[in-house]
Amino acid sequence: MSTMLFYADAESIEVLRSGRPKAVLLGSDFGYGNFGDVLQHVGAVSHLQQTSALDLVSIFALEAISRFVGVDALRRVYKVDALMFVATEPLNDEDLARLGLHQVLVVNAVSLVHLYGGGFLNEMWGDFSLSIAEELLRQLPGTTYVISGQQVAAGYSKRVAEHVATYRPRLVGVRDRDSLRNVQEQGVSAEFSFDDAVEQLQSLSRLYQFRRGEGAFLHLNSSGYTGNDTALLEMTHHLSLVSARMGGSQLPVLFQAFQDGREQVIDSLETVKRLERAFPFAGVQAALLVEAILAPPGTREPRVLVGQFGYSCSYHVTMWLQLNGIPCWLRGSNNYYDQKRRSLGVENSFESFLETLPLVEHGANLEARSRWLGKLDAVVDSADREGGALMWESIAPGRRRFHFKGEPRLETLLGDSWQTVTQLQEEKGQLLEKHAANSADSLLKEAQRQELEAKLAQMHATLQAVEQGRDELSLQLQSASERCEIMDAALQAANAAAADANGRLERLFDTSLPAGERFGHLDQVRRYVLEQQRMIEDRLLACNEQLTAVGFEARRYRLQAEAEHDASVYHRARDEASTKLLQEIMASRSWRWARPLRVANRFARTRRFDASGNVGLFEAARLVGNRLPIASSLRTRIGGWLRQLRRS
Repeated sequence: MSTMLFYADAESIEVLRSGRPKAVLLGSDFGYGNFGDVLQHVGAVSHLQQTSALDLVSIFALEAISRFVGVDALRRVYKVDALMFVATEPLNDEDLARLGLHQVLVVNAVSLVHLYGGGFLNEMWGDFSLSIAEELLRQLPGTTYVISGQQVAAGYSKRVAEHVATYRPRLVGVRDRDSLRNVQEQGVSAEFSFDDAVEQLQSLSRLYQFRRGEGAFLHLNSSGYTGNDTALLEMTHHLSLVSARMGGSQLPVLFQAFQDGREQVIDSLETVKRLERAFPFAGVQAALLVEAILAPPGTREPRVLVGQFGYSCSYHVTMWLQLNGIPCWLRGSNNYYDQKRRSLGVENSFESFLETLPLVEHGANLEARSRWLGKLDAVVDSADREGGALMWESIAPGRRRFHFKGEPRLETLLGDSWQTVTQLQEEKGQLLEKHAANSADSLLKEAQRQELEAKLAQMHATLQAVEQGRDELSLQLQSASERCEIMDAALQAANAAAADANGRLERLFDTSLPAGERFGHLDQVRRYVLEQQRMIEDRLLACNEQLTAVGFEARRYRLQAEAEHDASVYHRARDEASTKLLQEIMASRSWRWARPLRVANRFARTRRFDASGNVGLFEAARLVGNRLPIASSLRTRIGGWLRQLRRS
């Protein structure tokens, strides 16, 4: 949950702000009217009322507020001092005023946080409940924290262990042995507390008194979380077995375990409706369990319920019947209910159950429950009455629209959908009319557009041709200008050189000039010649240096080539000497006499007689056979026999 807000009515706000010590309770019951959840909630509230003087604050979900039960009435029904409603989005002003709610900004003197029991610590619902608890506990580091009556799924036990390690509850209680093993394997110090609904079930047994006799007790739930929603055919078969066992003299007792108007909740009465004529009974004795729990004392007369056994889709209905000595079979079609079945000792099929009607005893569980309550009371008594405070920042009202529990109904959503469809159809008709009116104008505009596009294309082509001619003329002009500039520069240089030479000659041969002046000009000519001579000598010197370097490099390459030639002559001589020596060795008698030994050694290593690896046993035998003086027919038979051996 990213954002978390709490709302409460005005009376609850006053209680929350007061300095009286408080206990904040949250658990399986968020106000949706489930029999087992209500039992555990009321049980936790009743026990704290009897054993402590704490103000009791319960947390519900905002979405659980019903149209038919106001917030004030809900607080009185549950007998708590204050109710807080949790939400993930801020309500708008109109809905806040309609519900009479205000944002909770402070809760003073919180002495105890109690996470009471239920089957919500699993992958489906665990994060919602734990995130709320953690939102409170983060601000209450020194407040006493207890956990009781929990069913923990194996796949969720690690998350529970992390929660326990972080927030360190004084007590951790689980309601079944599977849960105890699951959390202990994760290192959690937990105890078996049995179920938080036990005391309320025992109290309810004074209102509904059970007696063994002819008849049966039924609870039918085909909601999605039970796994029974896709198993109605099997449920129908089971009900036919119940009907056959009962006979026709007695109507079954049908327990309605939900007080919830949401369409996704399909409890007993709703399941009977789904089964239609497959429900094998002409009538039932209905018992509304949630109403019986929450009814004020003395408003209901005790009622005797008679039956031989029970068929239930509710964990707490099954436990209730077992506590009253009625054998009961619990139905469920998923791992969540399998864990519940094991905790209540329901293991076999319904057919096997009908054969023996086994009764499960809870004496040991009740004794463990009594010991647990003693430990719980001791922890509550030791809680700091000063407590800690919860504080939240004020958040402005939002745009969220509030819907009461179970709303909007399916028929409302369907009506809204039809209204939306009608509006869309009207808008579609209007758009079609506009489209038809604009079609003629669109055709005329299209023709005009095509004519303009043709004229533009022609103008564009003409412009491209003009630009191409311009570019070609520009290139020609540029080339001519460059050639003129080069020729002009060369002409200017030649004219300057000619003028200088003519001036010098005129001065040299001008007889009118004095001899010294003429010889001065002659000296200028001599210096010019010497300067040109030095430049030529420098160039010759550079060439000589370059030739010298080339000569050194050529000498180095010549020496290297001579060395490589000498090495080649040396290795050729050694190769010839080695070849001659090898020939002498192979021509010797010792080499010939040792040949059988070499052949045997080669065959031992390679399974071949020759160095090239072509002659094996078969080839050697063939070669020897060809040289033996034996008849050709015999040689052929021996060859065939050897080929068979080779293939095998």
